[in-house]
Amino acid sequence: MTDSEQTNENYCENNSPSTSNPQNQPTRADGYTKIPPNESKWSKLQRIAQKEEEELRRLKEENRPGPIQLAPERLGGAVSLAEVRQRQQVESRQSKQRKKLQKEEMDQKKRQAEEEENEKMKALQREKATKLEMRKKQEDEQRQKLYQHDKQMKTKEFLQRIERSSSSVSMAASNSIPASSWTKSHEYREARREEENADLLKKKEEQRRKAGILEEKQKQQEEDRKRWTEADHRRVNMAYLDRLEAGSSGRVPEPMTQTPESTNVWLDDDDDDDKPQDTALSTVPNPSQLHTDCEEEDGES
Repeated sequence: MTDSEQTNENYCENNSPSTSNPQNQPTRADGYTKIPPNESKWSKLQRIAQKEEEELRRLKEENRPGPIQLAPERLGGAVSLAEVRQRQQVESRQSKQRKKLQKEEMDQKKRQAEEEENEKMKALQREKATKLEMRKKQEDEQRQKLYQHDKQMKTKEFLQRIERSSSSVSMAASNSIPASSWTKSHEYREARREEENADLLKKKEEQRRKAGILEEKQKQQEEDRKRWTEADHRRVNMAYLDRLEAGSSGRVPEPMTQTPESTNVWLDDDDDDDKPQDTALSTVPNPSQLHTDCEEEDGES
């Protein structure tokens, strides 16, 4: 019988209801049930726990390490404090320099790795570009071959058509047939084209002649308009001077005869009725000079 089976039997014996001991019976109250503890089971568990604790204590006592026996030696005092400080400073500087060198070495390795990666990518891109260029070149060659083949076929067809047409023309000539309709239509078209070219040249010459006449006419009209404008300006200036002289001497000015050109001038210059139109174009002296001359004569008289 194993330990687990024995434990189960003991558990069943301990938990079995005993009619002889009424204290082990559960008591029921309002809303709950009170189960008394099993004294035999409790005592058995206590004995097992004490036994295990004693075994653990005995095991620790048996496996406890013994005392350590070391030979006595002198610790420190072999080097002076100044030497120790100096050694620490040297080690500190060396450690800083070592760290700096290690950092530079790591940076250099990192740069080399990046350069190698860049070179690999460049080589890959270069290879792709080379493949693409070769593919384009092959496509161009294929396209050129197809074009040459198509060109040869078209040329061959054209030559065959010419040969057929020439053979048909020679057969028609051998049959002593008069000029064909195609020849007649071709000659007619050539004659019509020559006539149209001659008519076109005549029309161009006529247009050039008309353009020259129109240009001469426009120049003549411009000169006449300029001459009329100058004459009208001169007349207006003379009338203005006459009014000034009449105003200074007290005479009544003579009425001014108007022409269509003068009417247009006065309509254009309504705001400047009392001013000459263009004193630079007129040969009459300045009115201010005439006025001053009249004042000098009045003073002398």
